[in-house]
Amino acid sequence: MIRRLGEAFATLFGVLLLVFALLVASPGDPARLALRGSSGKAVAVSGEALAAFRATYGLDRPIPERFLLWTSNAIRLDFGRSFQDGREVRVRVAETLPVTLLLNALALLLALSLSIPIAMLAAARPGGRLDRASGAVFDVIYATPAFVLGLALLLLFSVRLRWTSLFADPEEGLRGIALPVLTLALAAMAPLTRTFRSLFLAALASPADLAGRLRGENRSERYRRAMRRSGASLTAVLATLVPTLVAGSVLVERLFSLRGAGELLAEAVFARDVPTVLALTIISAVAVVVTSLVADLVAAALDPRLVAPRGAEAAP
Repeated sequence: MIRRLGEAFATLFGVLLLVFALLVASPGDPARLALRGSSGKAVAVSGEALAAFRATYGLDRPIPERFLLWTSNAIRLDFGRSFQDGREVRVRVAETLPVTLLLNALALLLALSLSIPIAMLAAARPGGRLDRASGAVFDVIYATPAFVLGLALLLLFSVRLRWTSLFADPEEGLRGIALPVLTLALAAMAPLTRTFRSLFLAALASPADLAGRLRGENRSERYRRAMRRSGASLTAVLATLVPTLVAGSVLVERLFSLRGAGELLAEAVFARDVPTVLALTIISAVAVVVTSLVADLVAAALDPRLVAPRGAEAAP
């Protein structure tokens, strides 16, 4: 566990360093972009204004000093102030992050609620109609980017059928965010269903399942045992899905004009708002790393063989 924690901290530091380096190396002057951003026009900016801005936000300091200063402040949850409006970054994040968390939680819940039973039914009769049909549908969805998938849903339900608004609005309840949730859920269902089907096929073809059938177990009992046998693998699959949802949120929120953390990140990247980009990056990285650690713990609890001491297999 200590080794995994060390790897987690190293991963977080590496992600933060890489994003910071990319932002510094990217073309454009953050000070000039920020000072011109309010008017949206290529107006002239005085050298005094640029110097004052850089001094206020520490952009006149050496790059290594800026990185170490920001990192030390971030440990205390002080992400600085936004280049765009001068507000504290943590306030801006607190305003938008709940929307993204709700969106991803509902999408994951919907994806699991649909993919598990579909995978079970497909695995029960390999090569059957449901297995072939679901495989073909989810192959197409898997090959379709989330942005294109969301655009197709938007054209169908908002433009043609007029069932929903063009713009997502959390204040309207589930109806207001139905399309973004459905977009992320469908994008998640494609890999989930394919993976779950393979796991259930292996579990239903195991000697334990054969013994259960000989004992006269019904289908529900066999499926429950298959779920238990596949629990550790299912947990690992869910953990790998978190980065996909995080990345998909940026495009989906942008498409549906949903004011969430993904939309805020997209705006910050275009505006070279370094404090906001770094804050959202580290929050996303922490979410991914923590999910991975929790998945390891859950998998170890479901299958103690995963934490067996090294060399135990070789013991006589």
